[in-house]
Amino acid sequence: MSQLVCAMFIEGDKALLVRRAAHRKWSPLLWDMVGGHVEKDEGLDVALVRECQEEVGLTPLAFNLVATLFEEDDRKHKSPFYVYAVRRWDGGRPQLLGTEHSELGWFRRSEIESLDLAMPAYRDVLLNGLGQV
Repeated sequence: MSQLVCAMFIEGDKALLVRRAAHRKWSPLLWDMVGGHVEKDEGLDVALVRECQEEVGLTPLAFNLVATLFEEDDRKHKSPFYVYAVRRWDGGRPQLLGTEHSELGWFRRSEIESLDLAMPAYRDVLLNGLGQV
């Protein structure tokens, strides 16, 4: 079973998203949350912090689980995506690290409604998260 963690960084009325690079096998060029696979014997919170540090140089300090999602074709729910709202972090402004993503941006509710997202179920989670500002 594969597990994934996703960080929904929220600052004011905006959420941070990253665009998956063109060479990525899953959902190339689509907007995604920061995150990735949980390694063997790694806790979800540890994986979340590690992925955020590796991808955008941020260390989540205050976060909570807000959703557990599954891809539409994962009918047996073998690969959960654990989505965390992150409202406090260390590391300043995000920056792209590595080659997984080609750009990043902060998006308001109105912009998120029209983005091409890596997972359609992200949209409701993002909109709900921004509705709690």
